[in-house]
Amino acid sequence: MNRFFVAVVFGVCCATVAAQTTASVEDRAADAERASINAERSHSEAAYLLEQKACYQKFAVNDCLRGAGAHQRKILADLRRREIAVNDAQRKRQAAERAERRQQKAAAEQREQAERQSDVRSANQPEQETKRRQERAASGSDRRAKATANESKNIQDSEARKQRHLDENASQARKAADAAAQRAQYEEKVRAADERRADRDRRRQEDRKPPANPLPMPP
Repeated sequence: MNRFFVAVVFGVCCATVAAQTTASVEDRAADAERASINAERSHSEAAYLLEQKACYQKFAVNDCLRGAGAHQRKILADLRRREIAVNDAQRKRQAAERAERRQQKAAAEQREQAERQSDVRSANQPEQETKRRQERAASGSDRRAKATANESKNIQDSEARKQRHLDENASQARKAADAAAQRAQYEEKVRAADERRADRDRRRQEDRKPPANPLPMPP
């Protein structure tokens, strides 16, 4: 990873040096063009002064001066256009170079950031794997705990159902015993009532029976 980053930086540096070399050549060419323009301007101004002196020796001085001035202005305008063109070209080239340097710097920073992130991921990979194993183990423990809890709940529910069944049977047995006792009490009351009624009937019959004849007197 580090060797790759060094190679990238070296490539960027080489490209920067090459661009700077090209810029130096173009700067020297621009400086040479400006020097040529300045030399031509100086030569034109000197020639214009000579023409002005010559005009004063002529009969039509004003016409001569106007012609010399127009010629001088044309030369200076051409030189100014050349100078503006050189300056504009240099400004555009310098702006392009600055933009290219910014792009190269941004690209280098992005590559460096990508390298750092890759190193961080590589460094964190064992930790992440350990974390995943722990999560899987915790998940397995949770499943086992849930299974144990479900099994315990099922056992408790089964015991509760059995207890309810026993309670229902006991309740039914108590109800049956109570019903049998009530029937026995009722039957006992009926039997006692029947006996009392029979006893009353017997006493009535005895009361209605005529008295027995007295025994005969002995002779």
